[in-house]
Amino acid sequence: MDARDGYAPIFDRLLLIYAESPEMRVTPGYQKVAHLAHGWFMRCYRGAQAIVALDREGYAVEAAGIRRSIIEHVVALKWLAAEGDVILDPVARAHARSAERILAAATAADWKSIDPIQMAEVIASAEADLRGSENDYLSLFAHRAAKYADVHTMPGYLAECNQTHACYESAMTYVTVPDGSPLFTPRTAVQQVPFATGELLEATIALQPVFVDPPWAGALAQLRADLLVVTDAVREQDGLPPVDWTTGTLRDKDPQGEQPR
Repeated sequence: MDARDGYAPIFDRLLLIYAESPEMRVTPGYQKVAHLAHGWFMRCYRGAQAIVALDREGYAVEAAGIRRSIIEHVVALKWLAAEGDVILDPVARAHARSAERILAAATAADWKSIDPIQMAEVIASAEADLRGSENDYLSLFAHRAAKYADVHTMPGYLAECNQTHACYESAMTYVTVPDGSPLFTPRTAVQQVPFATGELLEATIALQPVFVDPPWAGALAQLRADLLVVTDAVREQDGLPPVDWTTGTLRDKDPQGEQPR
C-alpha cells in the first residue's frame, strides 16, 4: 500500500467543510474584503478539484498552471488573513493598473470587442489615486510569499513556473533522457491528491479568521493532525528524515546518534 493513499479521505472531508457550512458572520476588520476571501478560496477549492480530475485522465503534468494558481491564491489568503481590510487598497490599485494595461494593449491591437468607455469606467471605479500606495509592493507574489508564506513555498512555486512557461524544462517533459527521443506522454507524473490536500488545508486555515467562530474549526484542527500523520508515513516510506512539526524543521540525529525526543 502506498502511504500517499492516506491523503484521499482527508481531501474528501476538506471539500465538505466550507461548501456545507451555514451562513456565517464576517469578523470585524474583514468586512471590506470578505468577497475577496471567498473568491480566492474558491480558486483554491475548484483548482484542487480540477488537478485531481486531470490526474485521473492522465494529465497531471499539464495541470502545472492550475497548481501555480493555487499556490498564488493560498498565499493571497494568508496575506488577507493577516491584514484584513488593509489589503483592499493595494488590490484595488493593482486592479486599476491591470485594466489600464489591457485597455492599452486592446487599443494597440485595434480590438472592437472591448468598449474603451466601459474599461475607463472600470479603471475609475477603483479610485486608485485616492488609495494609499505604501503596500503596492505586496501586489507581487514574491513579496507576499516572503512576508506571509514559509520558506518551502517559493521552491514549489518556481518549479510550477518551469512547467507552465515555455522553457527548457517544459520541453524536456516530453523527451527521453539521455537519448532525446520524442514522447507523446510525459516522462513522469506525480499524484495530485497530496498536493491538492495540503494546499486546500492551508487555504481553509487561512479562511478561518474571516468568520466569527466558524463551525468547522475543530474539524479542521483534526484534519491538520491527520495530514501530519500521513505526511510522516510518506516521508518514512520515501526514506526521508522525519519533521518536527512544532518547528517545521527536519529531525536529524544528534552528534551522539540519537534521535531528538
